[in-house]
Amino acid sequence: MDISILIEGAVKIGASDIHLMEDCPPYFRIDGDLTPVKHPPITHEDMVTVTEQLVPVHLRERLEVKRGVDVGIQHKDIVRLRLIVYYERGKMRMVFRLIPLEIKTLDDLGLPECLKKIAGYYRGMVLVTGPTGSGKSTTLAAVIDYINSHDKVSITTIEDPIEFVHRNKMGIVTQREVGEDVTDFNSGVIQALRQDPDVILVGEMRDTDTIRSAIKAAETGHYVLSTLHTTNAIQTIERVIGTFPQQEQDLVREQLASNLRASITQTLVKRAEGRGRAAALEIMIVTGTVQKLISDNRLRDIYGVMQGGEEGMQTNDQALANLVRAGTITEQEAAQYARDVYALKRYIKGVTSSSDRGGIIAGFGG
Repeated sequence: MDISILIEGAVKIGASDIHLMEDCPPYFRIDGDLTPVKHPPITHEDMVTVTEQLVPVHLRERLEVKRGVDVGIQHKDIVRLRLIVYYERGKMRMVFRLIPLEIKTLDDLGLPECLKKIAGYYRGMVLVTGPTGSGKSTTLAAVIDYINSHDKVSITTIEDPIEFVHRNKMGIVTQREVGEDVTDFNSGVIQALRQDPDVILVGEMRDTDTIRSAIKAAETGHYVLSTLHTTNAIQTIERVIGTFPQQEQDLVREQLASNLRASITQTLVKRAEGRGRAAALEIMIVTGTVQKLISDNRLRDIYGVMQGGEEGMQTNDQALANLVRAGTITEQEAAQYARDVYALKRYIKGVTSSSDRGGIIAGFGG
């Protein structure tokens, strides 16, 4: 098996991922769907050869000890790869995530205009959330590129592994890889605070210590961007608070109310023309109203504020409806990802209810 031909074929056809398994042909993920490739079944010897070609020696040792390893590599001048090698019932498996060398801009991605305003923040915390494969890294790379192109700032990223590679533009960018340049995300954040950064990107907030350090960085005047695997803005706040022991949660709630600036939850949906996917973004901006609701632990009321659309806020269903009305996706595709199909249909028709205008927040006395 020639792995170079396979990788270059995946790039040519527009695949986002390659899956390799012993005793099976390769699979490409194209527009979200897995498709087998016309190729002989992959042998154990093939997998060993690919591992020796692409995985550094010290990480091969880690693979045998931990039974899994994650590495970022570049294939020629064509594409970057995030390669995960692991064992499953004693057999080797691999997943390649294909990462374009050219970073797409916010405009290229067709993302809402308010993301440029979010990218222009100078302090606080912004979280980009969604399931694996929802394009969080692509969106964050575009945000970092926008900052790098418009502001004379120092940007530090802590990633596992490094995916998109940034070059200095108006700003300067330092990219550190967990396991290579720094031991873990938490250590990376703590060290970054001493390296004169203006912007800190934490690839993933995996544990309490990392979340605590990220909040501290935001409190001390830095602009912090990170990701979580949550499916809406309210769940994001609940997840962050719930990570901490009960006795700390009131303090963390106040810290979030003061320092969280926005939460963006991303879903990828198939385009109407049948090729490619579009991003539907649920956007919560922490306005004064949202800040008070977080502080008062009235998180469920935030949804009503988001429906009102202030400062570019929108719910998942409103985002889907906007894509339908623009002809980007079909109504049938949108319905598969809607949280409330009836609300989606109203939004598509341009009809709102009282709660869609944020009327639920008439006052805070109740």
